[in-house]
Amino acid sequence: MRSNQRRFKISKLAAFLGIFFLTAAIAIGGFWLAQRPVAKVERLGNPLREDGQTDRALNVWDLQTYDGKIYLAGGSTVTNPGPINVWAYDPQQADFVKEYQVQEEAIEHYRLFAERLYIPAADPTKGDLHKFYRREEGKWQQYSSGEVKLAHVRDLIETDTGEILMVGNSRQIRKLSSRGTAIAIPQADGIKIAPAGVENITTSGVVIADFNWFFSVFRYRNQIYATNSLLRDAENYPGAIAKYDPQLKQFVLDFNLRNAEFIPAEIIAGQNKQGLNIIYRPWNPMEYQGYLVYPVRSYSITPDNYQEAYMNLIGFFYKSDMGSSPQTLKLPQGKGEDVLIIDNMLYVLASRKNRNDKFINYVYRTDRLSPKTKWQRVVKFKSWNKARSFEYLDGTFYFGLGQDYGHAVNNAGDILSYRSPQKNDPK
Repeated sequence: MRSNQRRFKISKLAAFLGIFFLTAAIAIGGFWLAQRPVAKVERLGNPLREDGQTDRALNVWDLQTYDGKIYLAGGSTVTNPGPINVWAYDPQQADFVKEYQVQEEAIEHYRLFAERLYIPAADPTKGDLHKFYRREEGKWQQYSSGEVKLAHVRDLIETDTGEILMVGNSRQIRKLSSRGTAIAIPQADGIKIAPAGVENITTSGVVIADFNWFFSVFRYRNQIYATNSLLRDAENYPGAIAKYDPQLKQFVLDFNLRNAEFIPAEIIAGQNKQGLNIIYRPWNPMEYQGYLVYPVRSYSITPDNYQEAYMNLIGFFYKSDMGSSPQTLKLPQGKGEDVLIIDNMLYVLASRKNRNDKFINYVYRTDRLSPKTKWQRVVKFKSWNKARSFEYLDGTFYFGLGQDYGHAVNNAGDILSYRSPQKNDPK
């Protein structure tokens, strides 16, 4: 009997020790993973700060690779700090080069079509004539039009026939369908800029309010879509999404497509999380393996929260097809901020704030997107600000720092670089 009791105690002790050492191993392993050294990034400079930009205008909204250089976007359409210099980082010179100056309050992003680099005229410093800027053969050129009454061009896209579509707004946001969009048509003697128009703007004989405030235009499954200011907390409102008709050369509001096409229904379904004045702005969406992947930033058209709502991150989403509500893109750590496709792999920039009010930034990648995506971490680094944009050129990642409203300015505007030593990184 005592022998059995002794064996029982020994086995019990062995089980306890086994559990103890297993738990300790897991804890040590987790601690080791958490304590792995973060990457060392190099600070390249802060041209926006040197230009005298302050606060939200220091955000590096976008980075774009072109002609062996990294172009950066900054400024603010709400605080109006323009004109804005066009800065590019040249790795060969290891320095920033000022190429041009746009007569705008901000460069919010760049677009690259047919080996030409474009800047939408987001907010002219004077008048409403400017529509976009284009760099080709080493020179920048401004394109303007007095016929098209767009005060702000928020985004651009190229059609299958080489025309450039512009979406934005006039100063009379509830009048005339032709004032929300425009089209640049190449001709033998240059470019003709004309209204593109928006059709189907009434329902039950009533003109849809705010129809001509468009903020994003993008391609998905061989169709060009544009979203307007009705894409917001409005009980899944119809009329927020337009499709481009290449035969008519016009956009057509699609009342079968509601807000939940691009924003998860749980965010907008009558909960009024952001407020009716806050607009959802899909930011540089990219199509990958049949999915549309994109962050969403905010905007407001009312003075009550005009500055507070400017270009804050709302969320990061992906959708599998039209007619299906998108899902929040879940990452191992952090919230998605920007997206790239490099060598047929999807890269996502993310960040989270730690206890010391510093940010930990991540780059993740995958070669197969699904609800159960297995993400590989490429780099992790700390900074006083979150990285809002990133690009990749010749083995090096570049990051632009910034902040959402209410976050400290700190090092916003800094451009950082990281050259990965990993052999399997993109070439």
